[in-house]
Amino acid sequence: MATTSRHNGLRNSDKQFTWLLTLAIVATVVYHAYAIARIPAFPTDDDGAYAAAGYQIWQTGKPGVAGYKSVAGMGEDIYVLGHIGAAVQGIFTYWFGVDVKNALLPSFLIGVASLIALFLLGKELWGLKAGLLAALLFSLSGIFFNASHSARPDLLVAFFLLVAFWLVASALNETPFQKLFLAGLIMGISGDAHPNGFLLAPLPYVFWILAKRPGWNLLWRGTLLYALGGLFGVTYWLARHYWPQTAAFHRQSSVHGLATHGIKILDRGITGAIGAELQRYLNWFWNARGHRHLLEGICVLASGAYLLWRGGRTEKAIVLTWVAFFLIAAALMSNSFGWYLIFAWPMFALWMARAFEMVSWQWVKRGALAAVIAAYLFNLGVWHWKARQETSLQTRLSELRSTIPATEPVFASAGLWFAFWDRDFTHEPYLPFREIEAKLYPETGLTGWEAEQRKLGWRYIVAYGNLRRMLDPEFPVEQMLAVEPWRNRKEEVMTARNFSLKRCSVIARLRSQDETITVFRVNDADQTSATNLP
Repeated sequence: MATTSRHNGLRNSDKQFTWLLTLAIVATVVYHAYAIARIPAFPTDDDGAYAAAGYQIWQTGKPGVAGYKSVAGMGEDIYVLGHIGAAVQGIFTYWFGVDVKNALLPSFLIGVASLIALFLLGKELWGLKAGLLAALLFSLSGIFFNASHSARPDLLVAFFLLVAFWLVASALNETPFQKLFLAGLIMGISGDAHPNGFLLAPLPYVFWILAKRPGWNLLWRGTLLYALGGLFGVTYWLARHYWPQTAAFHRQSSVHGLATHGIKILDRGITGAIGAELQRYLNWFWNARGHRHLLEGICVLASGAYLLWRGGRTEKAIVLTWVAFFLIAAALMSNSFGWYLIFAWPMFALWMARAFEMVSWQWVKRGALAAVIAAYLFNLGVWHWKARQETSLQTRLSELRSTIPATEPVFASAGLWFAFWDRDFTHEPYLPFREIEAKLYPETGLTGWEAEQRKLGWRYIVAYGNLRRMLDPEFPVEQMLAVEPWRNRKEEVMTARNFSLKRCSVIARLRSQDETITVFRVNDADQTSATNLP
């Protein structure tokens, strides 16, 4: 009788814990919804560019960024930019109007779908509690917050990856051919959300081999079907992006593609590539102010090591699949962006959830779980507090639009597309793209601040972030040149500052705690002014 009561108590305890996890996930999702367009207060330049492409694909069927103008045709169509990703990201701005919230809302919804997919994957591998705990840890992480509050398509690719993982995980104890084909197809299609999908495509297959360890007959047939599914996705991408405009694709890719991004392992060598990829993680776990993600890093590392030591085949498979991802990223993901960590974080959440479940020492398990959740909440609280000190761009939009005459051409930080989307607006990245184009194709003409201002007729410049630091005489240029990466880009910074001093007058500074927006009037060539406002 006592034994039965104890078992019932355990079952009741498990039910209470699962309900607690479910409520915590729901509360976190509600907070994420509240934070859209509020936290962070300012979108990134990438948000402006991807939102512009998402809006335009609903207008023209092609994901160009109008603010890139005529550079290699990128104002009409960016061939390496996914049509699926752009269409998803632009749906609300097209139907309900352009503002920051409508541009970011798709990422929030994709984030919710990703939490569901991760829950299903964890449940398939290790049960209900593992799935719920993994989803909670993922939802609280700063990496997930960044991805689900950005217009970048990385989280959509991560969602495709999670669905493919779930398909192969659900096929571990059955004849897997149909699900392997579907997983390959999903990963092939994910390349149309972002080309990184193609790089991630082997990962579900690697996990299946490590977790299943199939015999030869099963291996070659499963490999064939997974590859066939992926080939369908690649064919779709070629039909949409490459075959209709082969020559134009190559020309544009020389300005914005492998020629400019490079291949990390070829550019840096094996040791340099691995070191650069390690730095991507160190930038998050260690270099963040106050090392406030260090505890998360310790938990991830300890959980992965514990699963390799004490885990079974499935536990070891998920850790070794991350090792495969790390090597792929080290070799081929040339950009050092922390954005790409979103591809690893679902695996980290699974590690931690499973390790917390496997550890038999209750006080260690509960203490570590409470500590990492507290660290997550502290980090979100810091971001919330910082955003509350700012006046968000969402609230600045009408003010910016009224400050700049609607008929005047404007050059601005790419994140300000949300204010000037329907005007003659040039994105900040236009200039570096034009510099590359002018070097590769001299017939396109001279470039630079003076040449482009004469050609495009900018009458106003509106800047925040690094563009403002380059241009605004209020900001000490020496201070900008003292930090990376600007230390090695002195000529670029000084050219911009000299143009500002020679040709621009400050007409307004919209101030907040950390991020000021400076509005410049571009004077005629025979005028010189650099009026400083208080």
